[in-house]
Amino acid sequence: MKYWTENRLLLFTLFVLVFFLLREWLLPVMELTDTNYLKLFLFFIALCLVLGLFPLKWWITGPVKLIYIGWTLTYVYKSDRQDGISFLLDQAITNTAAIFTGNFGAITDPFRTVLFFVLLWMTVYLINHWIVVRHSIFLFYFLTVIFIAVLDTFSPYEGNSAILRVMLIGLLLTGFLKVTKLVQQHQLDMPKPKMTWVFVPLAFFVGFSGVFAYFLPKADPVWPDPIPHIRSFAEGAGSGGIGGGVGKIGYDEDDSRLGGSFVGDDSVVFTAAANSGQYWKIETKDTYTSRGWEQSSAIEEVDIHGFGDQIRTGLAPGPDEKADVAKIDMELTYPFVMQPYGMIQVEGDGAVTLNYEQATQKLKTYEQGQEVDLKDYAVVYSEPSFSLKALRATTEEDLTELPSDMDRFLQLPEELPQRVKDLAVEVTANKSSLYEKAREIERYFSMNRFTYDQRNIPVPQEGQDYVDQFLFETQRGYCDNFSTSMVVMLRSIRIPARWVKGFAEGEEIGTKNGQRIFEVTNNNAHSWVEAYFPGIGWMPFEPTIGFSGASNINFDLDIDQEGSTEPTPQEQKEKPQPEEMKEKNQAVAGFSFKDWFGDTMGNIEDNKGRILFWSVLGAVFVVVMYRIRSKWLPKVLIPASRMRKGNWRTFESSYMRLLKQLELYGLKREQGQTLSLYAKHIDDYFGTRDMKILTEAYEKGFYGGKIEEQQWKQLRESWENLINRTGS
Repeated sequence: MKYWTENRLLLFTLFVLVFFLLREWLLPVMELTDTNYLKLFLFFIALCLVLGLFPLKWWITGPVKLIYIGWTLTYVYKSDRQDGISFLLDQAITNTAAIFTGNFGAITDPFRTVLFFVLLWMTVYLINHWIVVRHSIFLFYFLTVIFIAVLDTFSPYEGNSAILRVMLIGLLLTGFLKVTKLVQQHQLDMPKPKMTWVFVPLAFFVGFSGVFAYFLPKADPVWPDPIPHIRSFAEGAGSGGIGGGVGKIGYDEDDSRLGGSFVGDDSVVFTAAANSGQYWKIETKDTYTSRGWEQSSAIEEVDIHGFGDQIRTGLAPGPDEKADVAKIDMELTYPFVMQPYGMIQVEGDGAVTLNYEQATQKLKTYEQGQEVDLKDYAVVYSEPSFSLKALRATTEEDLTELPSDMDRFLQLPEELPQRVKDLAVEVTANKSSLYEKAREIERYFSMNRFTYDQRNIPVPQEGQDYVDQFLFETQRGYCDNFSTSMVVMLRSIRIPARWVKGFAEGEEIGTKNGQRIFEVTNNNAHSWVEAYFPGIGWMPFEPTIGFSGASNINFDLDIDQEGSTEPTPQEQKEKPQPEEMKEKNQAVAGFSFKDWFGDTMGNIEDNKGRILFWSVLGAVFVVVMYRIRSKWLPKVLIPASRMRKGNWRTFESSYMRLLKQLELYGLKREQGQTLSLYAKHIDDYFGTRDMKILTEAYEKGFYGGKIEEQQWKQLRESWENLINRTGS
């Protein structure tokens, strides 16, 4: 304890780090249990640590802590502060009776709070013991890492930044305590200036490495996370059950409240053998509520089919001669069919009835009047192709002739902020055709620094619009954010649109019988957009960054129209000549470099404060380390020397390095001074014979050529001895 009395500033520094480490325990507990008054608990921890700085008796520190606990209980639970003592006595009597009678259900919240305070009290006491007596806190540090990691994995608590803070604080604590333990064990004389030279570089290296690691790009996991897979089956995710949670894993019918983080799941939903990757449509929804999507009951028409019957989906398939067959094998079964675009019919075994709901576009499966899950089936489809010439011919005047049953695809909530509508008008102002307006909205997100992210996505607050929050505040989200925003923006300019749910194409895992095999998991659950153009029909769009579900366009224009954003067939078929190809490649390369340069400059602009701060700090660090290089170079030179073979070449370079190190130390060799006289001066200064031994060996080898008979091991010991002395 005497050591800490003489180094109270160091103990205070360690306790400050302990305070922040304990704070990382409190934060998730407060968040997951909806407990308030975090500051009161943090103040209690600080009080315990401050009292631990001084050699006070327990009969002084104990009452102080008890008084604070009592005041906290009356402040939180008793409205009448003047009758606090009676309140505490009543609580003590009530809870004591409940404990002795075994009626634990009668234990009150104030008593539970007392138990929590006692737990914090004991924890701080143990940490104080570990630091002051044992000079080690590794166990508590290790348990903190495990605690945060487990909560991050199994609970809604996001521990990404917490785990980094814990690692930095823990490394500083263990490093500082290791130094103090060595000082006490070897009874070293370490005044405060010397301690500063030890602790400041340690703190800088730990902090710098942590910040550097934080900004480095992160590699993808080597193994898939097994927890979402376990949780998906435990919670019934992907099994066709109706979910009500925000960010539910896989497919979920309830979309009434969107937002929140999306938890990944690698569970396989189905595999599809097809000639190309497809978007697998399940259903559409038409009513946007400012918080999510619901389905109106305006249309209840159901078309009943059987296996092999042609199905009317409202999206015209391509030519019959281009029909393909996709074979579906379900792993997680559902009572409906996965629909590729251009679906013509479904083939399978059994007396199954296929009910196609015109309102939702959902193709449900029934057997004897009951919903049935299909294990495997085949879908015949022909991908629709859209005429670019016809798409460009669509105009706003065509919208005036829409039938009344299309009104539900123009629905918008009355409380939708005006700035959402204004943005849609502004984005499409320079386009004339309906198709080009839709394409401009589709491209808007990728051209305006929106970010695709599945985590740390907020849920709109009460009265806040989901789309408005995404467009103007967060600009960060996943498919639901992008697709919902595009539908709302399309409707804002009177283009009918609907929200589509299903699965993206998945991952290609091989081939079988000439067909490509795609594996679709819960992670591929997706949403996108369908827009309606008069005279053409419904057409899918993909606004989500990183996904490519564009429709097939038939480039049937005779010439490229001015302002076209699509290539013509002639541009596709003409083979550029070598010089033209070279110019084209240069243009593409220049364009890519321009995008990269623009993104880089944008990132620099966004983080210029941090960059300036760390640049200045780095420059100061480099200057300081250069000025004190004589102190730390020996710690580098000796390990580097030991990795080299013992021979004349190694010895000669080591001897020259020693001369430079002695000069840095302040023992510079005078001009004209022989090596022998210089060696005598060094040995007299340090009280050794090492420099004489090294110099004689050097002169024998350099002048006499006697390099084979040297004792390299003994020479290395003498060299290391002198190098170590220059660093003391």
